[in-house]
Order: sequence, then structure tokens, then C-alpha cells
Amino acid sequence: MESSARRERVPLGTTLSFTRLLAGPADYTPVHFGSRRGDTTWAHQIASGAILTSPLLTYAASPRALLANPAVEMIKAIPSVWDETMVLPPSEIGELAALARRKGDVWFLAVMNGPSAKTLRMPLTFLGDGSYRALFVRDQKDNAAAVQVENATQKRGDTLAIDLSAGGGFVARFAR
Repeated sequence: MESSARRERVPLGTTLSFTRLLAGPADYTPVHFGSRRGDTTWAHQIASGAILTSPLLTYAASPRALLANPAVEMIKAIPSVWDETMVLPPSEIGELAALARRKGDVWFLAVMNGPSAKTLRMPLTFLGDGSYRALFVRDQKDNAAAVQVENATQKRGDTLAIDLSAGGGFVARFAR
């Protein structure tokens, strides 16, 4: 008999990225901003567009919701095909999916968090030499249906502090 206490639900993407997608792309529809996103944040949903691949990447969110989102610049920038992918050390099936992906000379860092809030210290060792213009999309504290968008300058050797809500996410784009 199941306990009356609420069970932690693992966001599906933190498992699929290491199981169903292990052999290649799958038919999966990422990025949803409505109630069907379950126990995940908008930042988690945007990160799913960079982590979960499909031969035809179709977002679940309506065009109106995508264009009205404060992170529309990031949403439009996420490629559907990648030149290089690295699974990063804090990744753990069902707990955290953290990938660095490159298309041309632009890098993306995408993180989808599992059921427990956490803070990551993510070294940017995947970046090449020189400075990069960075665009960050983060969880907005205490509001799963909003994101915080920031611009910065970063370089190889820098370390990002990433606060993740339960079911949260983070996406960064690094361009020269």
C-alpha cells in the first residue's frame, strides 16, 4: 500500500537522456509551458529542447507561447542538430542531465534537474580560448512559470554557480 505522503516524481528528461536517447534520437516533443509540464519549471522545459534530440524537433508549446516567452532569443537559437556533445560530470540518471553541446563555434550548456533543488558549480572547461558573449536562462526563484534571462561575458576556466529548483533547469549560449 502506498504511503499518503507525496512521492517525489522524477522529471522524465533526467532519465530519457541517458536511456531511451542513448542509441540516438527518439520521437519526443520537448518544451511545454502549460500545465502538462508537470513538476518542472520553464527553464527545465527550455533546456529539454537542447538536451532531448529528435530527427524532427517539434516543440509542444504553441507558437504564441514561444514568442511571448522572455527567453525567446534562447528558444530560437537552440539548433536541432549538433556537431559535438559532452555529458558533464554532475549528470546522474533520474537526478540531473547536464550537457555541453556545440554547433559551429557556438556552445550551449543545458541542465535539467530532478526532484531535489540543488546548486551546481559548473566549470566552463569545454569552451575554447578567448571571451564569449553568454546568454543565460535560469529558474526564477519561487515561480516555476517564469525565467530569469541574463547576459554576461565568460571564458574558459570560469565557473558558473547554478541554482536549480526541484524540476528546474538552466540553459546558456556562449558565442564569440
